[in-house]
Amino acid sequence: MLPLRMLGLLMLMLSLCDADSICPTELNPLTLDVPRVIEKYGASVEVNCTSTEADHNGMYWRIGNTDSRVIIGESLISQSVSLSEWNVTVECRIMLNETHECSKELEITIYQNPTVAVFPVNRAVEGTLFELQCNITDVAPVQNLFVRWFKDNQTIRTDNFTNTTTTPVSESSTLTVNISRAEHGAEFRCEAQLDFGPHGPQLPVDSEIYIVSVNYAPEFKNTSEDFFVHEGDDVTLNCDAEGRPQPTFHWKHDGKKLSDTNNLNITRVNTSGTYNCSAINSLGSITKEIHVHVTMNIPAAPAVITTPAVITTPAVITTPEPYKPRGCPLVLTPAKIVVRFGDPVSINCSTSVAVPIQLGWEVTSGNKRDNGTSVTWSLEKVEDWSIKSVCFITYGVNGIDQQCFVELDITLYKSPDIVSVSALDSGPVMVGTEIQLKCDIINVTPVQTLTVRWYRGTDILRTDVLDENRRIPVNMSSIFNFTAERDYNGAEFKCEAELQLETNRPDLGHNLTSSPYTAVVHFAPEINEGTYTKEVNLDGHVTLNCSAEGNPLPDLHWNYTTAENVRETTRGHQKSLTITGATSTNAGFYICVATNKVGEVTSTVTLKMKGQISVFPWWLLIGLIVVFIFIVIVVFIVLKHYKKLGRYSFVLDKDNHGSDIPMTPQSNGTEDTV
Repeated sequence: MLPLRMLGLLMLMLSLCDADSICPTELNPLTLDVPRVIEKYGASVEVNCTSTEADHNGMYWRIGNTDSRVIIGESLISQSVSLSEWNVTVECRIMLNETHECSKELEITIYQNPTVAVFPVNRAVEGTLFELQCNITDVAPVQNLFVRWFKDNQTIRTDNFTNTTTTPVSESSTLTVNISRAEHGAEFRCEAQLDFGPHGPQLPVDSEIYIVSVNYAPEFKNTSEDFFVHEGDDVTLNCDAEGRPQPTFHWKHDGKKLSDTNNLNITRVNTSGTYNCSAINSLGSITKEIHVHVTMNIPAAPAVITTPAVITTPAVITTPEPYKPRGCPLVLTPAKIVVRFGDPVSINCSTSVAVPIQLGWEVTSGNKRDNGTSVTWSLEKVEDWSIKSVCFITYGVNGIDQQCFVELDITLYKSPDIVSVSALDSGPVMVGTEIQLKCDIINVTPVQTLTVRWYRGTDILRTDVLDENRRIPVNMSSIFNFTAERDYNGAEFKCEAELQLETNRPDLGHNLTSSPYTAVVHFAPEINEGTYTKEVNLDGHVTLNCSAEGNPLPDLHWNYTTAENVRETTRGHQKSLTITGATSTNAGFYICVATNKVGEVTSTVTLKMKGQISVFPWWLLIGLIVVFIFIVIVVFIVLKHYKKLGRYSFVLDKDNHGSDIPMTPQSNGTEDTV
């Protein structure tokens, strides 16, 4: 009896060994005609499950922890699934026999579209960081959510989220902007959308627009003004201040309050004087002086115009054509002048009147040199940003005195002290995200002539023309947004600030270029060698190489079945496997894995032995057959041997024998009683 029990135990062990490899992926007979479902929460989907194995013990569905009834004799079953549970699971299962089952799980993604609301975190004040917050509520799955910020339809930032939860959550995105008054009325828009790639459903975008109102303290276009009026005429003085909120105005003259309006009307002016205007809002106040100069009201007479020689100095930029107002016998040479702050200046004012009663300059500073019919005003250093220069004449015609004047058109400029580029978000950026660069131009004027150019290498990317009317040195900035690309890693970005002055001296150079900003762009690895197949002769040698590009530099490793004749080596950024004396056990798959903090990629090398037709282990099958036949033969021989010896047991029929006692034959042929 012992051999039969041993044979049964052996067959049971073989069955258990086979059970260890339940339903390998390549042998799974089940197919779902919709292997992946992306649907809105609450929807229903119909799923079909097909089996390529016709001989089975039944097919059924498992939804969550509930099994449907088993269907026998069919190779296709269908199921309607309600997606009203966020973590629902659906499996199609098949019973191949009493001990083996295979299953195929349906990939389910349940989504809920986002709802967007935008509001300011703080007040938008010029020169400060203004924050907008975009709240996205009840969205799932959040790892597929993309939030994009736009300024006047230009993308300036993109956010995504790494939370892996599958149920609805609420998230927020904050946009920080270095705000200026030029952005008053700009539309900032936040868009939120679930993105499942080009092959997934194209879902709607939810968005909200915020129109920014930029506040700033009052500013005057000119901090000081001079009005020349004839005696007895009316004059209107304008405070001419900008600010937000809209400033209120207060006029004073000789310490007395005059008006609370923007304009001050003065009738029948007969004396010169200084008027003070103050502009006030919640962010500050400013005051300027307006000087009213009264001249004699004598009718002008025709005059002969002459053009004296031009007087210039190397420190100034001039327009050589002389300037003479109609009806006034004065000529300024040069007609216009552009002077660098701190440089000298010299202007000649001449007249065609043979013997003027009075010819001179009314200026805040400088020297005057009179030469009869011309007078020169000069200054060693121009250091007054509000400088005013007026040439006037009093002369007689037919015994009647008359007077007129001409104001010099002078532009003071100052090239920037510093031009620099910086990233508003420091550190590396991922491919596809927005990079925001800021160009700071320090201590420059006049701003309305300032042009800023952005470069990548030597290529001009954008040109900004600043149009603010400021005539004192200020700090300005230009913002440049772009989407990070892989090729931008290591690229140098810079900005150039140039004063576009009206001058015939381009050689002076009024531009300054920043030091370069080097972009650091992180991107996922890409394996250079790709996936391929390689053959090797039996007992031959072969080397498998793997290298990858990526930022940060990827880590490389091989996944394979270890063997004594396989050796790993590293050279630079390449990792290699060298197989010496190749055998059939070395055939198979060798997987190279490249990993950095952005992502992971793999590449598979299939190694084949030359002349090998199939990799199926026929030798294992043949070995099992041989072992089985050997066991059968051994059992047969043992049973036959025991039968020849007569060593077997039996029980006599008690009716015929008359006894319940079993009998065992002896070797001499007699029966013994037990």
